[in-house]
Amino acid sequence: MADEKTLTQKFTTLRVMKQTPYLKFLHAAIRDKTQTRPKFVFYTDQLLRLLCEFALDSVPHKQNIVTTPTGNQFQGVSFVPICGVSVMRSGEAMETAIRTIMLDIKIGKVLVQHDAETKQRRLLYSKLPKDVVKHHVLILDPILASGSSALAVLKHLKEVGVKQEQISLVTMISCPEGISAILEKYPKITISTSMVDERLDKERFIIPGIGELRTVTSGRNGPLLRDVTPAHVRLVRACRIEGRGRDVV
Repeated sequence: MADEKTLTQKFTTLRVMKQTPYLKFLHAAIRDKTQTRPKFVFYTDQLLRLLCEFALDSVPHKQNIVTTPTGNQFQGVSFVPICGVSVMRSGEAMETAIRTIMLDIKIGKVLVQHDAETKQRRLLYSKLPKDVVKHHVLILDPILASGSSALAVLKHLKEVGVKQEQISLVTMISCPEGISAILEKYPKITISTSMVDERLDKERFIIPGIGELRTVTSGRNGPLLRDVTPAHVRLVRACRIEGRGRDVV
């Protein structure tokens, strides 16, 4: 299976964060099966914020000259209108991260479910900003395994009039199979990811991935449930089952 270097050469719109020591530290912290719940939440939040900041670097922008309190001019940039679309329910864990770096950002929600008859993912619910076609859309989906959920969302956005060039898929952990499935069908969208893992296994788990994480709602590491939001619980569940064609609940 193709590695990160091969994928970035093949797909010019694939953006992978620089693999710094701190980034590797964060990934080790959230992937460690012995990790405590509060630390999982803390380090996941840190990683998601860095990822969202990284994703903004690919959003179209223009020159913005402002006057400072000293009366001098400063040349900065301003972004085109941006909105987020979180893929329920795991994507909701990314909403806090994007809101901490973009004030008053609009966020829509979509729910994708496995169809037992067609064996495909289908859109079950959608609530998008009314003027979504005037925005650059950040799809917030933390795990990109087979890519089936993201493909369903991309199809929906296309149907409502959002162009490929207006879309960025922001995902925490990805794999070559999912990346290829997305960019071969939608080559003009941008994928921003913090790390590309090795592959999918026969059960469609990302390897090394996160796998069967400990249950954050009833772990053995102390009564700190108040530190774990429902969105974080959904993120953990998504990490375990996104690639297996099962419903995220």
